[in-house]
Amino acid sequence: MTNPIEAFNPTAAKQTASAAQAAAEAATKESRNELLKKVLSELQLTANRHNAQKNTGPASPETKNRVKYNARRHGLTGQVLLLTLEEQPLYDAFINGTMDDLAPKGTQETFLAISIAEESWRLHQIRSYCSNLTAAGTFEGAGKRFQASEGWDHQIEDAVVDTAIARDHSKELALMSLYMQRTQRAREKYKKELLEMQAGRKARREAELEEARLLFQLAETEGVEFDPAADGIVFSLEEIKRYTDRHHRLNRAKNSERNYRTKQNPPTPVTQTRRAA
Repeated sequence: MTNPIEAFNPTAAKQTASAAQAAAEAATKESRNELLKKVLSELQLTANRHNAQKNTGPASPETKNRVKYNARRHGLTGQVLLLTLEEQPLYDAFINGTMDDLAPKGTQETFLAISIAEESWRLHQIRSYCSNLTAAGTFEGAGKRFQASEGWDHQIEDAVVDTAIARDHSKELALMSLYMQRTQRAREKYKKELLEMQAGRKARREAELEEARLLFQLAETEGVEFDPAADGIVFSLEEIKRYTDRHHRLNRAKNSERNYRTKQNPPTPVTQTRRAA
């Protein structure tokens, strides 16, 4: 039987005690850190709530108007277009009207159509900015400095004021012109891509409908039932029948065009004599 005194190892016992003490200190330190984080989080939350009560945005009419028009001034080259409350319904009506005119189908066509509408809206904005620069002369006193003499045509005064504004705001006008050129090019690029995509889609649909018409007519001629899905056709039988009917009516209309012109413009006696000869 082993003697407990002889089995005791002072070095191992010391290491075990040191490890236990280190583990206890680590646990205590972790507990203090967690408590500190919790307290700091509560203090930060309280401070945020307090600051939020103070920060209510622009208060004076001057600062409110300045913030109101910042979005318009910086919205020309940004991807996000911010609008005033007055512009929002006009913008929505313009975008929706453009989308109805372009009639996109699918995700890619919709993206291109929205891009065209947004670039067109920016063109309207830039043009209005350029026009408003002339009106700014009245508020900046240009009209007072260039008043026409008594008896002169007021159009002379207007022309001088316009020239003065163009001279004094040449940098702004040049910048607006640059924006306009870039916006116009982007709009034309999107429009070209959309028209090509729509033309391809319509051509594919026409070719598929023509193929379905021929297969339908073959089935009708042979007296068998026609199942579009069996031939991998995405159109319904009613669509194919309508297309087939329109196709043959259009051919008859083309053949009757000469008869229609003759009925509307009967030949003169001279023409009839020449034909008889």
